[in-house]
Amino acid sequence: MRKKQKQIWIPLLMAVLLVLGILFDLNAGYAQIPLSELFADNPVLLDIRLPRVLACVLVGAGLSLSGAVLQGVTRNDMAEPGILGINAGAGLAIAIFIVFYQGGNTNWSLMMPILAFLGSGGVFWIEYRLAYSHGRIHPKKLLLMGVAISLAVTSLTTILMLRMPDSQYAFVQNWIAGTIWGADWPNVIRLAIGLTVVGALIFYFSRTLNGLMLGEALATGIGIDTKKSSRLFLIGAIALSAFCTSIGGGLSFVGLIAPHLCRRLVGPNYRHLLPACALGGGVLMVFADIISRTWFLPYEMPVGITAAVLGAPYFLYLLVKE
Repeated sequence: MRKKQKQIWIPLLMAVLLVLGILFDLNAGYAQIPLSELFADNPVLLDIRLPRVLACVLVGAGLSLSGAVLQGVTRNDMAEPGILGINAGAGLAIAIFIVFYQGGNTNWSLMMPILAFLGSGGVFWIEYRLAYSHGRIHPKKLLLMGVAISLAVTSLTTILMLRMPDSQYAFVQNWIAGTIWGADWPNVIRLAIGLTVVGALIFYFSRTLNGLMLGEALATGIGIDTKKSSRLFLIGAIALSAFCTSIGGGLSFVGLIAPHLCRRLVGPNYRHLLPACALGGGVLMVFADIISRTWFLPYEMPVGITAAVLGAPYFLYLLVKE
């Protein structure tokens, strides 16, 4: 009974924290907005701050869901899009496109998710093939491959950036640092639709994800096609990460911290874990955004740096624990 109560009250508490974080974040930054005007027809609030805050929440939720799925399918507690180089692959694809195709009429809002998905998928496919042997993925091998390939891909991206004009160089540099660049209503709506569709599909098949957590032998014994299911879940995780990185840039550790904390709070059952991860990732990102916009006033720090500062110690803790 106590466990069931936690599975109800923990998400409710996260939802309250998320609402409070959104209200604080709306008033964070150089220009303060009186509390009485938060719900008034304020152009700065409605057209600039609110889309950015909602983008942060959605990016946090999507990366957290992606990390939870990657950890479940690969059975690797340290798997997440940033550490495995999935985000770095997205950055490389965007850099290649900028260098070799500098068309002025390009609709970046539509191109970014496609480029991010192609780059992320390509990098993870290489890691998957290198870490897959004897019919299964080796978790530690996947982690080492991810770290090594991420460094190599980041180096290639840096080399390509040296060929860019100053304006494009600054754009890619800020993207890599984790800047919420696409914070407008069209991008927020597209991101919300993409995350909702992919997230709903993953949640619908969450029982299959629970089965994969049992290991290949037991999962096969209860009738799960482990290879097909694993590939579909991995595609879903990469799609979630691509949607988020196309707007939030190269964020790391968000998909690591939130799933771990939520797993401790609500348990490993993905029927309860996935909704908690969506809320927990949103809470983490919105409070990281508050720190980024207030600690160094009048300057603003990329939220990706704040997320890395918060997440790096936890990653080191997991490495030592392993």
